[in-house]
Amino acid sequence: MEQNLFGQILLNFNLVTEEQLRRCVELQKAIAPPRMLGEILVEQGLIDEKTLNSILSVQRRKLELSKTGIARETAVRSKLQGAKATTYLQLARELGASDLYLTSAQKPMVRVNGNLMELPAEALSFDECRDLLFSLLSPEQVKRYYVNKYLDFCMEVPAVGRFRTNIFRHFRGIGGIFRVILDDVWPFERLGLPGVVRRFVDLPRGLVLVTGPTGSGKSTTLASLLDLVNRTQQKHIITIEDPIEFIFESRQSMVSQRELYAHTPAFVSALRAALREDPDIIVVGEMRDPETVATAINAAGTGHLVFGTLHTLSAHRTVARILDQFPSQKRAQVRATLATVLKGVVCQQLVPNADGKGRSLASEIMIMTPAIANLIREDRSWQIPMMIQMGRNQGMRLMDDSLTELVRLKKITIEEAVSRAGEKDRFLSPA
Repeated sequence: MEQNLFGQILLNFNLVTEEQLRRCVELQKAIAPPRMLGEILVEQGLIDEKTLNSILSVQRRKLELSKTGIARETAVRSKLQGAKATTYLQLARELGASDLYLTSAQKPMVRVNGNLMELPAEALSFDECRDLLFSLLSPEQVKRYYVNKYLDFCMEVPAVGRFRTNIFRHFRGIGGIFRVILDDVWPFERLGLPGVVRRFVDLPRGLVLVTGPTGSGKSTTLASLLDLVNRTQQKHIITIEDPIEFIFESRQSMVSQRELYAHTPAFVSALRAALREDPDIIVVGEMRDPETVATAINAAGTGHLVFGTLHTLSAHRTVARILDQFPSQKRAQVRATLATVLKGVVCQQLVPNADGKGRSLASEIMIMTPAIANLIREDRSWQIPMMIQMGRNQGMRLMDDSLTELVRLKKITIEEAVSRAGEKDRFLSPA
């Protein structure tokens, strides 16, 4: 099994072809005394020692995950027989999952350390899945589901915790996705972000964006920064969220939290209203349409500190994404305004650790400088990565630099780094 796994990792990583692997396996069988396949690959010049060590690390992690899963399976299977929805939610927390998936015609699944795992239970029928999901809803929510064919909300299950929940219709029936919300806001020091990010909360005004794919920890980072303000500054913070995840108790600051649909019909209307509610800091849960983006930029330009999120993978793509939402005839004006109000971009990815335990945060940090502002005005945002590299002494860094550092510290494997890197060759070249 281990030998097959080693070869499969090599193929998945595109380090060798099937023909090259087959020839090396045949050579291995003909050699006496037996030798490791990795040694033969190095001798044949197909991989180097650095790559071999990385592949062996990946192999060890996959084997450990497999053994752990087998040990837990029997106990979990017994627990899920005839289980209630709250039992599934409790199990997701016990397994350290970020998400739970209950969908008809599918086995229940969880996402652990970024990887989807089937739970040892039978596939749910339509009736079983519907009954599980509806047991968590109020009669009013059931009515809304039938009208809209989906629900998006946060719920708190006594003695279990809070979950960001989406229930929806699909081709095979009904499904529910539950994002596990941490009981406590992580302190900034625990996030793994550079200290320079902490300075964004001290800005008097401007726009700061936290970006990344779904499940990259954007909400956790924003919550940590807001908690920092709440504990250390006297500010009025207004959040506009879909839905509310972390609940804040006002400390040094006053925190007003509004949820889409429950407290306001739309992000943009809530954002416009916030400008008349004497805020110091405004948090926009998601800048998902041109009108919301334009209003957020305007708020940042009228003396407020605005935090927002986008689903982008790098700083220069973030700028491009904002500009692409506007018609071409308006982009010059938007570029000029954005160059003035944008103060920083934090791009995030959560990468599975090499030991199979948890994930590490990789990040790209852009801090607005006159040079970067000029690139945005002149529609040359594609040159921002070069400016970030030149600004390392100011605390800036590219995503590839962050991934490289995590590989150097042996927190993540080269395989994981390459799958997320912009310049993949830097991880495969000899040291």
